[in-house]
Amino acid sequence: MVRFLTVCAVGVLAIAWVGCNGTMLPPDGDGNGNGGGNGNGDGTDGDIAMAVGVFGVLGQPISVATVDELDTFERGKAVSLRRFDLADGLGPAFNVTFCGACHERPTAGGSAGLYRNFFLAGRTTDDGVFVPSESAGDAGGVLRTYDYAPENPARPAVPSDTTIFAQRNPIPFFGVGLLAELSDEEILSRADEDDEDGDGISGRPNYDQGFVGRFGRKSQTISIEGFIRGPLFNHLGITTDPLTDAQRALLPVDSSADSAALRIMGPPEKLSPALQVAAPSESTTDDDGVADPEMSAEDLFDLVSYAMLLAAPLPEALTTQTRRGKAQFEDIGCAACHTPMLVGPRGGLPVYSDLLLHDMGEELADGIVMNDASGSEFRTQPLWGLAAVGPYLHDGRAESIDAAIRAHGGEGQASAD
Repeated sequence: MVRFLTVCAVGVLAIAWVGCNGTMLPPDGDGNGNGGGNGNGDGTDGDIAMAVGVFGVLGQPISVATVDELDTFERGKAVSLRRFDLADGLGPAFNVTFCGACHERPTAGGSAGLYRNFFLAGRTTDDGVFVPSESAGDAGGVLRTYDYAPENPARPAVPSDTTIFAQRNPIPFFGVGLLAELSDEEILSRADEDDEDGDGISGRPNYDQGFVGRFGRKSQTISIEGFIRGPLFNHLGITTDPLTDAQRALLPVDSSADSAALRIMGPPEKLSPALQVAAPSESTTDDDGVADPEMSAEDLFDLVSYAMLLAAPLPEALTTQTRRGKAQFEDIGCAACHTPMLVGPRGGLPVYSDLLLHDMGEELADGIVMNDASGSEFRTQPLWGLAAVGPYLHDGRAESIDAAIRAHGGEGQASAD
């Protein structure tokens, strides 16, 4: 068993290897965007060409970015590395002073070590409803570490009725713009909520205001803008106004209402009349004496664009060893959730994820409910770039890929065994 898991871990590491230049292995092909897979879980047929111009060294922009987009990328990167202080609107309650504090490994835009883990907390009512905890105000369940408001404790108090605590390790942003381009239909095509095929895998989508989620540990968010604005407020106390529809149309990935209307959206029961076109958003505000919004629309536009333009890990050609690892990966069922190829408008993407929710068992369950995701369900984490962004699993508990495999329970138990 030990030898078998070690071989499997080597296979996963081979599939997702990222070397010094930020390269990784594709499902198949020569590493130059040629070949690929059929996107159905085996990644072997080569009938779908890999996307071109979107892979690169980790932390760098996609190579097909225009001159204007490259300028925006550099401005956005500068915003991500800007350290906010009290005069800028930091806080009054916060965890870190800049985006790069949590997205630094192995370079800007990545993840972070355990020392950057943060806590989510909440409670379950007698009716079984999950309620996120407040922390010096509403922070989406995030527990804040510091509070400089003179009338408050320097360490924000945890509500006495809090019964659920969970940790989160930061998620890398490499290639997220490509995930934003995926149609809802592409994600929904692999859903099997009732396990009708009897394989023990019952992936299901999470929904964000009627749209199929894809970002976050529980696929709880649809937009990169929302995935950035939330942490800006919850972790930095930096307030923002939502981008206008005209600004969203100019983003590297068109996120305007017209674009959203073309999506394959969720079932009718997930929608309300106000959500038929685009997921709405509202301004974040605080009372720290600095005028809101504390981040300008221009800086927010550049920051969102920066994330959208981050290149996906550059594919390498398969070797004899990594082909063996790939075969092992597929033979034991890993590819049932870690889908080797998703297909976007640019072509095949070796994401190694279906972006769906899966029940990972009681040992990994954290009790945190997000939209439709239960306390034991998590998004299949994309494996591209995996080797460069440890530790692993949602809370960073696994120090190695081998340990992450062994920790799989629930729908992943059979593959782990």
